[in-house]
Amino acid sequence: MSSNTDRLFTGVIIVLAIAGISYFGFNAFSGSSDEQKPNPFEYNIDYFKSYDPTLNHYSEIVNIPLNLKKITALAIGPDDELYVSGDNVYLQFDKDKRIAKTINSGQSARCMAIDQNKDVYLGFDDHVFIFDTNGEQKSKWKSPGKKSIFTSVVVTPDYVYIADAGELIVWQYDKEGNLVRKIGEKDKSRDIQGFVIPSPYFDVAVDPDGFLWVANTGRLSMENYTTNGNLRSSWGKSGMRIDEFCGCCNPSHFTIANDGSFITGEKGIARVKVLNRVGELISVVAGSDKFDEGTVGIDLAVDSKNRIYVLDPMRKQVRVFEKRTDT
Repeated sequence: MSSNTDRLFTGVIIVLAIAGISYFGFNAFSGSSDEQKPNPFEYNIDYFKSYDPTLNHYSEIVNIPLNLKKITALAIGPDDELYVSGDNVYLQFDKDKRIAKTINSGQSARCMAIDQNKDVYLGFDDHVFIFDTNGEQKSKWKSPGKKSIFTSVVVTPDYVYIADAGELIVWQYDKEGNLVRKIGEKDKSRDIQGFVIPSPYFDVAVDPDGFLWVANTGRLSMENYTTNGNLRSSWGKSGMRIDEFCGCCNPSHFTIANDGSFITGEKGIARVKVLNRVGELISVVAGSDKFDEGTVGIDLAVDSKNRIYVLDPMRKQVRVFEKRTDT
């Protein structure tokens, strides 16, 4: 064999060897062999969706279908009447959870509240409409800021509180619509860090003692304020576990029962829980296994019997949960 032939033969062998190493090496690392290897870098939160089933003390007793394309908010009236907003209307239900009234509101309200006189407060992007019990518009409040995005409204005998995710503030009004003060504005001298709101989920509620609670979602915490805007306390744990608030901005929604317990809703890992006054987990109401993947906008309300109403925009239902007597 000539030297040229030797060199050619050797070159062919080297090329085939490299090709073989490349083929088998690629298969080994790409997982394309018969036995597929898991990707160690895959983002998977399935583990954190599971929880101890003995923590769940609630059962779903009824779900109320909603013939609306877009469902945005719900509220409970003083006689436990259910109200739901969406599709430029709001619905009022009777005691049997059948639609009693459909009122044209002109827009889909982002949030709503019902006062003791059964007036309906609807929060739109940057203003509030008030409707009377007959569905007639009583008044419209002007916008307080150029960047305003109203996400929650709560009504007390003396005040109306509005969470504004655009201006990063809670507005306190009197019942005539006059601005009283801003609550939660950053103030180091009063130990107020200010609200961090990464997405338009920013909820408020008032506890049985009349104190204001605000979900500072970017800080994954709950903050408690006096009517004068002084910070009283805060609590919250960030994390993926069932007794923590997950993601970038939770709880996305919450409400307070007449016994002072907190019902919280989260997005990212959709779940509803009951916590005590200092943020300790009491019960799971509905874990992520009870919601469709991607569910957000779980607005919450509670009636006088502490039944929990959960707005499910994905399934287009209001789902009602009640505590079981065997727990």
